Amino acid sequence: MKKVINFPIKLLSVVLIVSFFVTCTPSTETKINLNTKATAMGPFFAGPNSLIAEYEVDLATIEGLENVSAKQIKEVKVNSIKLNLANEEELDLSDIYSASLQIVSGNTEMQSIAIKNPIESKGNELVMDVSSEVDLSEYLKGKQFSLVLDLDFAEDSFAEQIGAIIDLELTVKHK
Repeated sequence: MKKVINFPIKLLSVVLIVSFFVTCTPSTETKINLNTKATAMGPFFAGPNSLIAEYEVDLATIEGLENVSAKQIKEVKVNSIKLNLANEEELDLSDIYSASLQIVSGNTEMQSIAIKNPIESKGNELVMDVSSEVDLSEYLKGKQFSLVLDLDFAEDSFAEQIGAIIDLELTVKHK
């Protein structure tokens, strides 16, 4: 009689253990780089000026996420953000007091993701201070997002157009 009672209990235990391991598959972390160019048409006046970059999300073309679906993305953290001013003959970092970068999409509200204030470097490359609290997963799950780069100009610039290459290094946690 004891064998009959123990069998259902053992079977139930095995089923519970298997279902626990199936539902608790470990997450994978993948570092990725996204590059895009933000541009704006001049003239630019002393004070804040915005450059805009549109990014079309296609996970299949992002190295490391080729086989990851939007549903599998759990969290996206910002590791670093670098800017390179594209119009070096007309503008360099000594012409700019501060920079901030925000992200926005049609389905998700705007968030600030990085800032540099004050800018104390010269040349064309800037490493920004990133927010460790921001999660960009909803932006990567969508079809498109925009980056808004605000540059605080020290004085007027009559350049016809300026641009900046934005390089984001992200860590994507996914199943």
